[in-house]
Amino acid sequence: MLMRHAHEYKAKPRGGLAKRIVAVLASVAMLSGMGYATSAALAEDTPATVETTTDQSVTTTNESTDGKNAADGTDADNAGDTATGTADTESDTNTGADADVNTANAANVGDATSSDANSQTDTTAQSNPQPVNAAQNSPSAVADVTDSNCIYAGTNALQRVCWLDMSKFNSKTAKTNAGQKMTVNLGGGLTMSFIAHYSGNRTVAASGVPTWDNRAAHPGEAGHHAIFGVEGYSDFPTGSKPALYQNDGYQNDSKIQLSDITINGQDVANLQYSFVMADAESTNKNEQMVYTSDSAITQLGFYPTDDSNYGFCEPQSSNDKKTITCTGKDGDGVPQGIRLYTTSAPTQVSIEMKNSGPGSRQGAAFGVIFSQAVAKITVNGLASGDTSTTFRAGVSNNEVGSLESDSISSNTAESSTLPILASAGVSKTVRFYLEGNPSDWSKYDVTFEGTDNGKAVSSSAIQIDENGRHYVDMTVAADHTVQGHFTVTAHPDPLGAPEHHKTITKKNGANDTYTLNLNVTGKRSSTSQTISQPVDIALVLDNSGSMAYCMNGHQPSFFDPCGGDNVVRSVALKAAVTTFLNGVDTQNKTIANAANKVQVSLVSFAESASTLSELTSDVTTLKKGVDSLNPEGATNTAAGFSKAKSTLDKDTRTNAIKYVVFFTDGVPTTDRTFNSTVANKTLTTAKQLKDANVGVYSVGIFSGANTSVTSCNRRSDETCKANVFMNAVSSNYPNYGSVAWDNSSGVTLSGGSNKGYYKTASTASELSKVFEDIQQTITTTNGYTGVTIQDTLSEYAEFADAKPAETAKVVTNDGANVTAGWNINVSGKTITASPKSTEPLPNGVTYTLQFDIKPTQKAYDDYAASKNDGKDGYNGVIGSADSDAAGNATSAGKPGFYTNGSACLAYLGDGETHDCSDTPYTEHPVDQVKTGAITVQKKWVDADGKASSEGNPESVTFTLQIDGKDSKREAVATAGTEWKASFENLAPGHHTYKVIEKAVEGYETSYESQDVAITADELWKAKPDANTADNVKKWTVTVTNTHKKSTLAEGSIKVSKSISGRKWKEGDSFNFTIIGTDPTPNAPLPDDPASVAIGTNTANHEASFNKIEYKTAGTYTYTVKETKPTNAIVGLHYSQAEYTVIVTVPADMGTPTVSIKQVKDDNGKPVDNQSANVAKFTNTYVAVSALPLTGGTTDRQWLFVGGVIGGLAVLLIGAAEIWNNKKRLV
Repeated sequence: MLMRHAHEYKAKPRGGLAKRIVAVLASVAMLSGMGYATSAALAEDTPATVETTTDQSVTTTNESTDGKNAADGTDADNAGDTATGTADTESDTNTGADADVNTANAANVGDATSSDANSQTDTTAQSNPQPVNAAQNSPSAVADVTDSNCIYAGTNALQRVCWLDMSKFNSKTAKTNAGQKMTVNLGGGLTMSFIAHYSGNRTVAASGVPTWDNRAAHPGEAGHHAIFGVEGYSDFPTGSKPALYQNDGYQNDSKIQLSDITINGQDVANLQYSFVMADAESTNKNEQMVYTSDSAITQLGFYPTDDSNYGFCEPQSSNDKKTITCTGKDGDGVPQGIRLYTTSAPTQVSIEMKNSGPGSRQGAAFGVIFSQAVAKITVNGLASGDTSTTFRAGVSNNEVGSLESDSISSNTAESSTLPILASAGVSKTVRFYLEGNPSDWSKYDVTFEGTDNGKAVSSSAIQIDENGRHYVDMTVAADHTVQGHFTVTAHPDPLGAPEHHKTITKKNGANDTYTLNLNVTGKRSSTSQTISQPVDIALVLDNSGSMAYCMNGHQPSFFDPCGGDNVVRSVALKAAVTTFLNGVDTQNKTIANAANKVQVSLVSFAESASTLSELTSDVTTLKKGVDSLNPEGATNTAAGFSKAKSTLDKDTRTNAIKYVVFFTDGVPTTDRTFNSTVANKTLTTAKQLKDANVGVYSVGIFSGANTSVTSCNRRSDETCKANVFMNAVSSNYPNYGSVAWDNSSGVTLSGGSNKGYYKTASTASELSKVFEDIQQTITTTNGYTGVTIQDTLSEYAEFADAKPAETAKVVTNDGANVTAGWNINVSGKTITASPKSTEPLPNGVTYTLQFDIKPTQKAYDDYAASKNDGKDGYNGVIGSADSDAAGNATSAGKPGFYTNGSACLAYLGDGETHDCSDTPYTEHPVDQVKTGAITVQKKWVDADGKASSEGNPESVTFTLQIDGKDSKREAVATAGTEWKASFENLAPGHHTYKVIEKAVEGYETSYESQDVAITADELWKAKPDANTADNVKKWTVTVTNTHKKSTLAEGSIKVSKSISGRKWKEGDSFNFTIIGTDPTPNAPLPDDPASVAIGTNTANHEASFNKIEYKTAGTYTYTVKETKPTNAIVGLHYSQAEYTVIVTVPADMGTPTVSIKQVKDDNGKPVDNQSANVAKFTNTYVAVSALPLTGGTTDRQWLFVGGVIGGLAVLLIGAAEIWNNKKRLV
């Protein structure tokens, strides 16, 4: 190389203080007489595993000697370890002795683990190299009789080359005429022997790789390291030395020749293989590598393949193609690549290294490309119950033996390479086999893919041998590599129907409202199954300046580099995204239809955003985009989301499930601190995406990232706000298009929950796992999609709200309201709800559709009718088990009406579409109703309005009208019921109840609250307990019966007076009375006076008694007669006639009837009942002059006198009787 080290030495001393002290001590030792013999003796005794100094140490030592070795001739065979002239000491620059140059140090500064899109196998994806072991006919099986083995790099740039381990190379021996005879174990019972010759003026020693690496002092500058061993072929087994590396010196040329190359073993005739010669460092300006062979040389390839970023030596080929001279053309400012050459089955090869000066050093490497076979296995999950099951793949050849991969239960593993030397034109058979210990192979699908030199080839079907191993036989031609890849995919655990339940809750409050709850719980299969529906994923990756920090947030430095699991963030991100893309690629290989393959777009953002790749399934293109990330600038998350939306909007696959995976290590900003404007612009775009059914994942690796933080006060630090932002931007909280970050009361997210869309990581391995989990969740999880909850209400239930689609809601099992993410529709009595997102329901998350119902009028009416028919009201219906929501006790095992006519769940699961009718809700909740009652209170009053029991009937009957129609229901009240009756189990609602009394004769009926309206609210308020239904409230109707009055009209009872014996004189007046007599002595009498008088001037000498009022029906008997006054008229005989008057009052208290009968005549003598209309009384006048004269009395006269005296006596007696009677009346 052109003065590479000389430049570096002038810029900065290569060694630290300690190294300078070593150099001084070495110089002193040399001057003190430590001679060649001692050095040579030490070199001869040094084993191959001696830890030696690094390139930097060598350089420092040589500087200190100032080139004196050349002058005194002691450096002819020196390996360059010290300036003391010690001969043949080997320099191992790949050991762990010097942290400045080993590969672990490379990892510390973040480069060794970086992925390379030009590599067949990504460094980060490689497992540790797997040396072939003795039990499998590996090279080490005969290592005790050989100098070394051929070895494989863990990372292979082009083809798998078995590099010759030159650990036993001795430059002193090789420089002799006889050379150094060496034997290398090739495996499979084969060895390669050759004689190594060395010529040149520099010492060449076996070296580990990389042969030099100065990136620690020049981070980020690709020109400060060897390609071989770092980016190309790296990760060799510890202690191996595949390179022959020059030491520093003034002479320029070194040549290594291998002659008498022979393959030893059985059946070696005509073996065909490729011998490889390579630059073990890189070739710079004014440097040359000359390759020779006794067989034609061809270029195997160059690395890195992206020559636009690297310089390569210019090759010149001889006419016979047996010599290639490659001359470097670029300086240190451009990274230098390497070229590799092959020659077919040579017997002699050589590599000559020509240097540009003392600071220029080069290396050479030799290898063999066999026919090779590699077994590979990928396990996609374990079947249910197979928790300890493992699988491994192997490859075997009857001549060589077998190699197997590690036993794995997930991911991918490879065996080591089984080398097979095949004759030209002859193919060898290899068997790829699969072993495992599943409980049942039928739970798994096993596929096989064979490739030959990287190209897929058709192979025979998988067979099973007598030991139960799956196997496929393939052939491998000379100089070919075949790979057999078994893929074991567990059948997904059948999801079955989603867990779903329907329950009911009686709402608190004084009404008849219930809440119906229909839920469905998401479930993910424990094994993976590729989703056949297309998936689009936009990766939105933070490329801000802070991505150059270590994962722990510290800025790396020479003294505090990143390393291990705390690598540079961008390195960790690249590795994690590569893992993600590898998973996508693996899944896409299982999808035959290209239109259904997973597509990924790549967006990076810093101060602005860039679309590194539109949606594509080409993983190679995507990886190149990932490799191009170079951290710089702010964290403008809004720009990133805008680009992501744009890439997804361009996809024409309308049936694709879409996702955004957003990654950041900081706060949203265009500067350094949290910027609420940038945050809200991001949220606005994120909500647009979520509203369009795009799932949004957010991944945070900033210090303090915490998925549980969902609230901050105004004064919270930026970490709190960043966590709230990451939750709000993700699908955990679908409703936020912005957040009032400066709100005085702070910010608390609602309407969502932690459903796993916000993820965090603090180490590189955690980040890789996060991306792997997201990839598997998005592309390979078997879950429920196309979910629709449907409920059709029964005839006994109706929606409680006027607009149920607007008041219904969907909540998760943690209480979050996620209604915004669901479509809710109502048609008639049917309500449906389905998630807007097309992704599977999250595992373990229960979504519950809630809406309010109430009993219908029919429910109330049918219950009331059933109860009044003597039945139970609900016709024997009982709420099903488990139909009560938590804390409710109104349905399970309780009588009621079923709320649903049908309730079911439609979904897509296990690759099948299930109609709603296939998955009914088995619970049948019930709702309850209540009834009221009417109590009829009977009151009796007389005609005067006073309570009275006189004349009351034995019972009264009431009827009930409902809505103006006779209900045919009657209720009877008696004195025994305290004159109360009731109508029970009356339905509330749109009814008017009216109590009507059947007519009671003689009474007038009046009502108080006769019309009754019963409302459900009144009933539920009176008795909120849903389990109490009957007659929970009573309404009172008061019915008052007032006895009627019957009036005998004035003039109905008449009396007349006549005088016999004289004419009426002025002043004549006669009185008549009416009195009650048996059997009604207390019969009502006319209004005062209860007598009448007939005088001279009385018209027609007739008079009538006043009206008589009757309060009860019946027959009343009276006696009417004349009352003789105390001042009776002299000579007038007063009538002694009597009349019986009978007044009949009908039961209906109608018009009374009167009958008058004379029972005595005027002389008081009884007479037969003689009806009369008028009670007639005749008084007889006897004049005094008609009596006999005194002195001349005759018999007649005495008789007359006696008669007069007797009459007077009779009159006196009658008058006395009348007087007595009158006194009684008064």
